[in-house]
Amino acid sequence: MKPSSQHRIITIDDNPAIHEDFRKLFAGRSSEERAFDLLESDFLGVSGQPEAPQAFQLDSAYQGKEGLEKVAAALAEGRPYTVAFVDVRMPPGWDGIETIERIWQVDPGIQVVICTAYSDYSWEQVRQRLGNSDSLLVLKKPFDTVEVLQIAHTLTRKWELTRDARHSIEELDRKVAERTQALEREMVERARIEENLRHSQKMEAVGQLAAGIAHDFNNLLTVIQGHVGLLLASPDDREHTEKSLSEISLASQRGASLIRQMLVFSRKDAINQQPIELGQLLNRANSFLHRVIGAQIELRVDPTPAPIWVVADECNLDQIIMNLAVNARDAMPDGGVLSMRATIADLGAEAVRGRGPASKGPFACLTVSDTGCGMDAATLGRIYEPFFTTKKSGFGTGLGLSTVYGIVQQHNGWIDVTSQPGHGTTFKIYFPVRAAPAPKFETPAARVPPRLGNRAQPTVLVVEDDANVREFVTAVLKMNSYRVLEAIDGVDALQVQARHPERVDLLFTDMIMPNGLSGRDLAARLRTSRPDLKIIFSTGYSPDAIGDEWLEAPGVGFLPKPYTASILLQAVSECLSPQAHAVAV
Repeated sequence: MKPSSQHRIITIDDNPAIHEDFRKLFAGRSSEERAFDLLESDFLGVSGQPEAPQAFQLDSAYQGKEGLEKVAAALAEGRPYTVAFVDVRMPPGWDGIETIERIWQVDPGIQVVICTAYSDYSWEQVRQRLGNSDSLLVLKKPFDTVEVLQIAHTLTRKWELTRDARHSIEELDRKVAERTQALEREMVERARIEENLRHSQKMEAVGQLAAGIAHDFNNLLTVIQGHVGLLLASPDDREHTEKSLSEISLASQRGASLIRQMLVFSRKDAINQQPIELGQLLNRANSFLHRVIGAQIELRVDPTPAPIWVVADECNLDQIIMNLAVNARDAMPDGGVLSMRATIADLGAEAVRGRGPASKGPFACLTVSDTGCGMDAATLGRIYEPFFTTKKSGFGTGLGLSTVYGIVQQHNGWIDVTSQPGHGTTFKIYFPVRAAPAPKFETPAARVPPRLGNRAQPTVLVVEDDANVREFVTAVLKMNSYRVLEAIDGVDALQVQARHPERVDLLFTDMIMPNGLSGRDLAARLRTSRPDLKIIFSTGYSPDAIGDEWLEAPGVGFLPKPYTASILLQAVSECLSPQAHAVAV
């Protein structure tokens, strides 16, 4: 392939005769010279001089610095030189090796031919100076014209191929970068959609739970209202009063437990792993799963002979049980049996082969079985795929089992499932087992407030928009010798503080309040002038709304609703103690 007319060659040599030789060689021969060559060939039987194609533009430089300037200018014009013929000796300036070093700093792609008549440098010296380059040749003087033409054409072709390859790589890199960015955007969007769908699937389970909880709450309210009526009707009957108060207390505890279940299932935060006993987990699940699976399905929860401890997120384990129970319910539309049990499985090396972080030894095994329709092999192979479902449209997101799989993976466990059409399905979920945690010894509830310096009556600013809760907190604190200031919201609290210049020892505040000033905002304002102010946040929602920066701050406590008088007094006492750092009851 002949080079195109844009290919340029530069000769860098201090000898004008060399430039003239190159000009004749690359510029071609006259018609008279070509005619003489033909006569010579016919008469003497020898070949004439080879004809150089009119394809190269030849430029000359007589010193290395001049050559560098021309190379830089050609590159800036977008018409770079393809080949440079460089003499080794060019006194008094740079020699050929230094010239090549500087040229390659400007244009690394140019092909270079070193022209030398002496052994100025050994090849090892050239390699040490210029490196191992495939863009470098050595041409000994005097050189053969055919050899020079061959070198020029070959190096030009190599320069072309290198340029085309570089352009192709750059284009490929550009396309890869564009596709990578597109994939990253798609992955972010897919992750967002999957997260929303997972939460929707969780909310679907919460919705199924809500109907049963509403029923239970109505029963609890009936108990509470009924016993309150008895108390009002027989205020002097001590025996009935004690019994009614006991029943009201138990009913309120059951109501608080139901609310905690709802908050756990609706939670949307990162996993919070802690020691959990599987037997207790299943016993608690036994109380709420009846509302999910319906009366036509028998629920059997086998007792655990001994405590089985794992480190896990309680919300996540509840979600596993809920999702498996919902799937089992849908597999038994005409009724059946749903069984759950927790055991210790002592596994050998073969059983844990290919199980990721698993190793042989004891594992906690959570087994969930149903007597439903079962699954064939093709369905079993896809059950963990996101959005795969065998349910009718509108009856499931297809994320239940994929969510279970993801949770188990996060907890360094694995799942085994067996099923046959018409013979039900059994899930076995394995978790690393751990030793029982050390028992916690709780401090008895304080009945007498701590003394602060010489002051016997600490002052508590109670900020609560619910009047009944505010009256309860105020009454309990006053009965136990605390001074109390009351406010209905954050704005009112600032005004109360301004009207009472005496020092407030503790801010007891709800989190969510009207007038746009939350408990956290109120605390931040008050601590601007009182950095040592003790604070207790109280809310019926998750403590996540408060934020770690507050929950981990010195002198800050968290008291979840609902709470009893003794728990309230304990939280206030601990927060006011000089050693208080962060309190959570």
